[in-house]
Amino acid sequence: MIPHNRTFISADDQVAVHAVLASGWIAQGPAVTALEMRFVQHYSGGAACAVSNGTTSLFLALKGLGAKSGTEVALPSYACSALLNAVYMAGATPKVVDVLPNNFCLNPDAIETQAPNAGFVFAVHTYGATADITTIKSQDRVVIEDCCQAQGGVGVTNVPLGAIGDAAVFSFYATKVVTGGQGGLIWSGDSLLVEKIRDYRQFDCRETYEPRFNFQMTDIQAALVNSQMQRLEAIRERRAYIANKYLAVMPSGLSTQAGLLETGRMVHRFVVVTPDRVIRNALRTHLAAAGVECIVPLDQFELLHRYLKLDPNDFPISERLANTTLSLPIHLCLSDDDVSLISDALYRFQP
Repeated sequence: MIPHNRTFISADDQVAVHAVLASGWIAQGPAVTALEMRFVQHYSGGAACAVSNGTTSLFLALKGLGAKSGTEVALPSYACSALLNAVYMAGATPKVVDVLPNNFCLNPDAIETQAPNAGFVFAVHTYGATADITTIKSQDRVVIEDCCQAQGGVGVTNVPLGAIGDAAVFSFYATKVVTGGQGGLIWSGDSLLVEKIRDYRQFDCRETYEPRFNFQMTDIQAALVNSQMQRLEAIRERRAYIANKYLAVMPSGLSTQAGLLETGRMVHRFVVVTPDRVIRNALRTHLAAAGVECIVPLDQFELLHRYLKLDPNDFPISERLANTTLSLPIHLCLSDDDVSLISDALYRFQP
């Protein structure tokens, strides 16, 4: 069975990690600093703070930007529960909003109707698609760009994803574009904001006491992420190559998330959209019979409005996506033969 997810660790990655192990310094140290500087260089300025995981980066971005009790945060229902967790950790109130049917990202118009009093927004670049940050910013809200599924992505205006919002957050979990096993990072053009976040992370040996927490990344994780960041363009090209192979054989009646062929897109997932749940399940069974593991990227019970027991009728697009989508393997461990096998199986499917 060709797995849906598998982490590619190169020989260079192993050398980078072994160098840290041999150095005798494996906690937060020079490798973490180097990773933070890599992000500063990528964005041509600002500041970055590496942390323990993606949820931590979401929470610290909220905290650093001043979210507190009474703050309302708009977030897409079609998204990971880490968003909810971060909002509650900050003591704020989540306001769940529906998404757009074409790219699965937060619908800016829906914010106006479903979360009109939200001063903060988690704008997720879902599976690498470009959320409409400019429109959301024009609504006079604090915008945190969730780039956890879009590392290295470039928007339609040729600006790196993460550069327009008030802060950008990243995850280096095992299934992300680049990985440290775990880990996260916050970048912002506002260096003072990042210093606030760094102050919270640096919990020990302080002359004055304030409540802080150990959200540090290890140098082992940072070395692995740093090594993979050096081949970010090669990762983008390989994922785009695989996506193009699948698109070329897409059966009639099936479609995909919009924007997969956009220049600069980092394809985190290749998500097929089917007419209904029955056909989605039939496609999954068909591909499994061919030796291909696929997953439902976000099941109905995982929708954030479902967790909060809100009326599903208020979130029709999120509900439809949860019932009609299937994610195909697109990781870097796929050989050309694997891609051909998956493409052939997809081509032979009859909806």
